[in-house]
Amino acid sequence: MKSITSASTPILTSMNSPTQAQQINSMEVSPSKTQSTPRTSNDTIARSSQQNTVTINVVTKPTAAELKEGLLDLVALEKEQQKYAGDMVSETQRILAEVAKEQPNLLNKKFDFTNTGDEIDIIDHDLTKREYNYLKAKLNASDKLVEATDFLNMDLAREKTQTSRSNTIYTKEDVVGRIHVRDIIEQAQQRSTEFTEIHDRNFVMKPNDNRALYRKEDHLNALDIVLNTSVRFNAKV
Repeated sequence: MKSITSASTPILTSMNSPTQAQQINSMEVSPSKTQSTPRTSNDTIARSSQQNTVTINVVTKPTAAELKEGLLDLVALEKEQQKYAGDMVSETQRILAEVAKEQPNLLNKKFDFTNTGDEIDIIDHDLTKREYNYLKAKLNASDKLVEATDFLNMDLAREKTQTSRSNTIYTKEDVVGRIHVRDIIEQAQQRSTEFTEIHDRNFVMKPNDNRALYRKEDHLNALDIVLNTSVRFNAKV
């Protein structure tokens, strides 16, 4: 058997011209290259398996100490709310009693007031400039009234944040000007009157009657009204 050599053999054909034949004879057949299939490294496999990992967060129940602490916080907050609501009502009544002695005709005019964030301002009024300046100075002279209405602004923002269905976060700036103090106190006094009448007559109320929530004390009714004040997000007055 003759051995097979790798020498290139000229290819002759009568179908090509001498020039074409020379070009064909000069061509070399390259050995075929083996096509490799991409391989997935162990690192890639490890990473892929990690991407499918499910993280399970374990929710633990609050301890007795944590529950007690939360309850104490709620009790402390309720005391603060009632204190400042009481200060708002009592200081307003005291100041308006002084106004009744000094300028009795002023109380027959239309006006209300609110905490605008850094002071108390007169709103919705038909006062003269002199009456306006007198009443505004009178109200802002009471540090207790300014502090109470400022606290209730912050508390209203907290309440609206906690009860927001869309997880909206309200700030004091969103609620300033929404608490109309004189109107709220008048509503609170009316609720107190209705509460007394209902209980004196042993009146049986129908289900879902809002009067069942009325209180005997003016300041508690005022607090309920404040915390149910309608506030639009980022509302400005």
